[in-house]
Formats: sequence, structure tokens, C-alpha cells
Amino acid sequence: MKKHYLSNDWQLRLIDSHDLDVDVDKDRIIPAMIPGTVHTDLLNEGIISDPHYGDNELRLKWIDLCDWSYSTQFNVPPEIQLDKPVNLILKGVDTVADIILNGRIVASVKNMFLEYVYEVSSLLNREKNTLELKFYSAKRHSLAEERKYGKIPVPDSTESDRVYLRKAQYSYGWDWGPAFTTMGIWRDVFLQQKNVAEIRNVKLDTVKLIDKKAECDLSFSVNADDQKNLDAKIEISDYKDNRVFADSIPCDASNRINVSLNNIEPWWPNGMGDPNLYTLKIILTDDYGIIVDEYENKIGVRTIELCLEENESPTFKFIVNGKAVYVKGVNWIPGDSFLPRVTPGKYRNLLQLVKDASMNMVRVWGGGIYENDEFYQICDELGLLVWQDCMFACGSYPEHEEFLESVKDEVEYNLSRIRNHASLALLCGNNENEWIWTMDHDSHYSNMPGHKIYHELVPEISNRICPGLSYWPSSPFGFDKDPNSQTSGNRHQWYIWSGWKDYSEVINDNSLFVTEFGFQGPANIDCFERHLPEENLRIHDKVFEFHNKQVEGPERVIKFLSAHLPLPKTWTEYIYLAQLNQGFALKTCLEHWRCNQPINNGSIIWQINDTWPVTSWSLVDSDEQPKLSYYFVKNSFNLILLTIEDLGESLKISVNNETNEFEGKSVIKLFEAATGEVFEEFTYDVNIGASLNSEIALLDTPSISNNSNWFAVATLYDKDDKIVSRNYFVNQRWKHLQLPEVTFDVIKETDSIKLSVDNPALFVDLYHPGVVFENRGMIILPGDDVKVEYGKLAAHELDTSKLVISTLNNFLSVREKSE
Repeated sequence: MKKHYLSNDWQLRLIDSHDLDVDVDKDRIIPAMIPGTVHTDLLNEGIISDPHYGDNELRLKWIDLCDWSYSTQFNVPPEIQLDKPVNLILKGVDTVADIILNGRIVASVKNMFLEYVYEVSSLLNREKNTLELKFYSAKRHSLAEERKYGKIPVPDSTESDRVYLRKAQYSYGWDWGPAFTTMGIWRDVFLQQKNVAEIRNVKLDTVKLIDKKAECDLSFSVNADDQKNLDAKIEISDYKDNRVFADSIPCDASNRINVSLNNIEPWWPNGMGDPNLYTLKIILTDDYGIIVDEYENKIGVRTIELCLEENESPTFKFIVNGKAVYVKGVNWIPGDSFLPRVTPGKYRNLLQLVKDASMNMVRVWGGGIYENDEFYQICDELGLLVWQDCMFACGSYPEHEEFLESVKDEVEYNLSRIRNHASLALLCGNNENEWIWTMDHDSHYSNMPGHKIYHELVPEISNRICPGLSYWPSSPFGFDKDPNSQTSGNRHQWYIWSGWKDYSEVINDNSLFVTEFGFQGPANIDCFERHLPEENLRIHDKVFEFHNKQVEGPERVIKFLSAHLPLPKTWTEYIYLAQLNQGFALKTCLEHWRCNQPINNGSIIWQINDTWPVTSWSLVDSDEQPKLSYYFVKNSFNLILLTIEDLGESLKISVNNETNEFEGKSVIKLFEAATGEVFEEFTYDVNIGASLNSEIALLDTPSISNNSNWFAVATLYDKDDKIVSRNYFVNQRWKHLQLPEVTFDVIKETDSIKLSVDNPALFVDLYHPGVVFENRGMIILPGDDVKVEYGKLAAHELDTSKLVISTLNNFLSVREKSE
């Protein structure tokens, strides 16, 4: 391919303010970045302040309601021949725009999820070409469409007109993010001229995989005037460049070949094996042996199935390479309010955090975007299964012909783009639409506007383009009258938190598979301090509460915090305690479901990331720094998990082991809470293979102590006395305990600090301005020698005088009570 990117020398200008009071003069020339958005270009030029700072969002609504122009001038390079077809390719246009080349309208578009390709050779000059995109207010357009076709049911918490435009729905505002109804060229723009022939529509399916032998079906199309004199050479090589398959076929109408692979290393999800990838090459040559086109991509050999029935009972279980997977996952929302700011590095950092927490699935939520290619490539590399929603969320959707045709093009394009990724496990029609309809209307979801999309249109496309891919109409969905039933399909557990129920009530949940649940916690201190004025850093400050977009979200944080923990006195105490309670909540739910196997086959947390600085359900704040809850999740998702279950009259100590075998010991210590003294200690040898809930001890609680002020800490050590898993049990709410004061001994090393304590220190958190610690929320016992690294992510030299150590002991000690 001959490509010429049109990335430089773009200009932005306002073309119609619609009589609004705006902060920029009409026709002022503003330098623009491509890819980019109007908001970020105005920010870069200093015309607006940071949209995420304070309550600036409220002062920037005018941007969404204006019309804007992006334009550039360019020359066509000599290697592109103007007497042959030349395509203008726009990978992403957000959203309603006229595309104008040298004064001629090439097209009018209004779907940001499509790639647009136009043959423009007749419009091009060798020099001084002008490309302009006139963007019309997406908000005004969707309102006009709603007036034209009529309002359809959408929850009150979001803007109803959003469903009429094929645009990322979160940009209209969500319960975790601001409303910036963006405009701009959000992916690459370039000219492309194909060679004599072009390889297209490559598709590789693993048909059968037994041990290390695989049968794959490879097909592709060739765009050429004459295929008769073309040959295709197919090569598959491992990471050492050792060839595992090679063959050649003459090109014809089908271009299909059976690929038999021996001694192959399958692609496995994280925790089950290595995510082995191979390089697939297709080399197209003419009858002189000259290469006319070449295709290269990474592939993984694997089979993925969705099992819905087992032993004549409903289930919801993923089977990879013939083995059942217990899904430990997280939901993914767009990485920023302004999509071009999401770099490959940000994808890598966030997804590496997912892998490091022993997770194995990422759900791409349906109110965002079909993610960039880099996202799926990194998931392939890290062994992260992808549950891919189509981009419909929380509402009814129109079904008029023009809308359905646009949706058809959108799904065909994006599914064709991502289908060869080893990580792709399932395509889902939407997020919560059937469930919301059923809750809000006395009517079956088949009467819901948009039903045709998820139950006819999308599954037909999926079966045609990717027949081996499992399809599921919605999340949640099942075969009961209630689409969110516990007894079939998958479930969203939002009665906890959003329904004002405490996380302790999860013990009553027997869901087969949970694709959403969560609990809010604030962003980290540094994140808020960078984005809020100092005077707003107060618990009940209006601007601080503005950075929680859920209706009554701040009230929920306080309610559930006060149920379990002492109330904070300062803003920094609030950050620690609210993050800690989020960690408690997620731990409680995750361990309940994980220990409820085989009934439950997976849980996917809402959510991993944030689009801006906010109190939300995320594990990682918008600065890409993990919150305290991330480390609780990491412990609960560990391949080897020690659990303590309250059976009423006894405590059951068990191990969930997802490795092949484990040998070590478990030490259970019972502490008198107020003094920190050990009054009982038990040691058990542990030698187990892969297992669920293997009981290693049963402690009779009535005989433990007459003192109700106690807690237990159980630690699993490997044969080298390294801590593998640590868990705790308390027989009452933490706020009702007395805990001892703790003195820390801190030794600073080059890229870490060592901590030791004189009393049990519960949920130790470390804070230092500009420094990210590799572990937080630890239980540190006397005799432990804990090393916490910081060097890899430190912004500057750590000063121990600025180190703040928080523990639950700080709030529940006898001294604290007397004060």
C-alpha cells in the first residue's frame, strides 16, 4: 500500500455559534491536532481551561452546541499516481459532518464508529489540495432526530436524545463521567493507493484443538482486476521465527485453505497458561514472483465456547481449549472524556494492571466505543479475554431504516476488524436495555424499541462474519421473565450499592455469572489535588460532590462507610476510609462468588478505569494510579486464595488453588483486639493440587474466647516461608472494635521501604506526594518484615518526613477514643 497521512497543518475555526455567548471569535484560526477534538484544541490554545478542573464542565456547554470546521492543505506525494484510483480514508469522524475536498462535498456522515473510504482521484490536484470537515453540533442533531421520530424510553439519568445518534453514549454524560458531546477527527486520516492487488478480509478460525494439534480454517479475499495469475503463500511462525506452517495456493474466488498445525502451543487466558501468539503472513505474488501485497498479523490458536447448560441445569460458563474458566474480570469504559488522549501507553498500563491482579477477562462496555486496535492487541499479549458489547446502552433505540442500515455497517466493520484477535471471547448486543425495559414497563422486552437490533440484525451479522464467536443479546440476559434473574444467564448485581443495600447482603446472591457489580470510592489524593481548588477539598463541598456523577452518590458513600467504619474528621481521612470501605465491599463480593463455585462461574467488576478525576466505582483513577480497592481485588483474585468462612459455630479455613499444586503451611492467629495480643495460634500443613474451597481447618468459635473484641488473621506460606495469601475475619463491624496503637519502624532503601510493627497493623496505607507504592491496604503483624517497592513509579526522591502511614488502628485505638 502507498499511504500518505494527513496529520499536519490542520486548522480549527468556529463557523456557527447559533447566537450563543461563546469564548472564541468566529473565524479565528486555531491550530488543531489530528487525531483530536474541538475541546482539546481549544484547551491547547489556552482558549478554555481544563474541562476536568473544578466545575469547568458547567461553563463549557457552548462548545457542544456550536458548529466547527477542520481544514488542511496538502500536496499529493509523487509515489501516489493521480491517474489511478486513490482512496481518502477517515478512520474516525466524530460525528455529524460534511467531508469536503477541494470545494466538493464527498459525503455527509453521522456515525463515529465507522471507517469512511472514498475514491477521490478525480478531485485531487498534485498540489494545494484543501480538505475540510464541517462538524455540526451532535447535540443539536440528536435533538432534531428525536423531534422527527418521537421520544422513546430512556432512563431519566441520561439525555433521551442520545439514542438517535451513533455516537459514544457516555459523551452525553453518565453516572461516572461528565457530559462533553465531543466533535472532531478522532482517528487517522490518510490517502491510500493500492498496488496491483490487495489482500482483504482475512479470517482465521480454530476449528479443532486437541492437545497440541489444531485444525484451522483460513480465508481471505483478493481485490484485483485479475486473480488468475496471482499466488498466495501462507506462513505461520512462532515467536522465535520458527516456521510451523507453510503452503501456497493459486488465488481464486474462495481463497480458502485448511491449516493443520502440529506441536502447537495454544493461547491461554491469564492464569491458565501462556498467551502464545504466532505470526501469520500471507504473501501475494504475480506470475513473475514479484510480491504485490503482503499481510502480517499476530494470531492465537484456541477454542472458546459459552456453555449455557450443564447436567440438565442452567449455567453460564466459558470453556477455553476444552477447560472451564472461572472468570475474574473487570469492565472497561473509555480511557478519557477526549478519546485521542488515550495513548497506546495508557492502554498498556491499565491492561497490565488488569493482568497483574490475576484477572482474565475485560468487558468492553456498550456505552463507549469499539476500542482501538492496540487495545485488542495488548489483550492478546496479556491473555485477557474480551467480552465485547455493541455500542448500545441503557435505553430503547430507534428502528427506522436509515438507523438500522448505519448499525449494520457499524457492526460489520468493527466485527471484521477485531474478529481475528485471540482474546475475543463473546459479542454482546447491548448493555442493560432489556432489563431496564422490563423494570420500567409492564411489557415483555420483545416490545422494546431496538429489540430487532440485538435479536435479529446483530446476531445475523455475527453468524455470517464470525460464525465461531458466541453471541449474547444483552448484559444482563437470561431465559426467565426477569432478564436479570439469578437462575439463568448472566446478571448485574446493582441491588447492592445502587439499590441502597449493603455489601454484606451478597451472601444471599447465587448468580450464575455476574457481569456488573461495584462499590464507589474516591480517586487518590494527588488526583483530586491536581483537579480541584484547595478550598474545595472538603467532604461535603459542592464542587467535590460535583465530581461524583451518580444521583445521591455522595450520600451512599457516607451511608455505607458509617455502617462499617468510624466517620472521618478530615478530607484526607475520608479518602482513606472511603477507599478502604470500597476495598471491603469488593473483597466481600468477590470471595463470596469465588467460593460459591460451581454455581457461580465468574464475576466482572464495575469498573477498572475513569474518564476524569471522580469518586466512582473504578479501581484505578484517571491518573492511572490504583486506588486502595485495587489491592483488595488483587488479593481476592490471587491464583491461590486463603478464605475464612463464618459457619456460625465455627470458622472454616479453606484454600482455592488455581495452580497445579501447592505445598506450604497455614498459620491462623487469634488476636485480642484492644491489646493486639495473640491468645490462640494454629499451624496446619497444606499440600493440595488444583482445587476449590479445600478445607484445611475448622475452628470452634464458642470455645475461642469469651471476649467479643477479637479478630483472626490467617496466613498461607509457601515452603520457603513466603506469604502467598493473607486473610482476616472479624465477628462484628470494624467500627465497634478497639484496636491497639501501632508504632512503625521504617527503613528506606533505594527503591523500597521496609516496614515492621510492634502491634497488628490493619490495612496499612502509604501516602507520599508524587509517589506510587506497589502495595497498599496490607495487614502487617509483629514479626513480619514487609518490603514495599516504589522506585519504578516514583516521581522524585522519597522523603520519609513526608511519608504518611494510615491504618484502621489510627481511628479505633483507645487513645483515639479518649481524644
